[in-house]
Amino acid sequence: MTSSKTALSKLSFHWRSQHSKESYVAICLAVRLGYNTNEALLSALPQFSTNRLVLGLDGLIAAEMAHLNMGVLTVDTDMQMVEALAAGQALELPLEAEQLARNDPLMSEILAGIGLRNPAGALVLLKPKVEEI
Repeated sequence: MTSSKTALSKLSFHWRSQHSKESYVAICLAVRLGYNTNEALLSALPQFSTNRLVLGLDGLIAAEMAHLNMGVLTVDTDMQMVEALAAGQALELPLEAEQLARNDPLMSEILAGIGLRNPAGALVLLKPKVEEI
């Protein structure tokens, strides 16, 4: 009897932009707490410069994780999962590391499989790290 050993890989995620991660998280938290206009965000987040907030908002909107409609900002519910992925433990997958490395379609499939509705947007904000176990 032969036993085939399935290769395992660890997949973890980190913020693609280390300089913007604080503003992403702060903006999302502020919006969830009801600070969803320009003035409200500026008053709720005085520790951030206007430029830093604009760059953070630009990144979130480009990733389609935040939406601005008639001056009111909303954050997609996927952002909670994106934040958890960036802060959480690695996923162990029964795939070879070579299959995962630089394979955005497969990465998107995995993210969709864990419940993200916008996996491509998540990959705009997150950088995957693949390790062989």
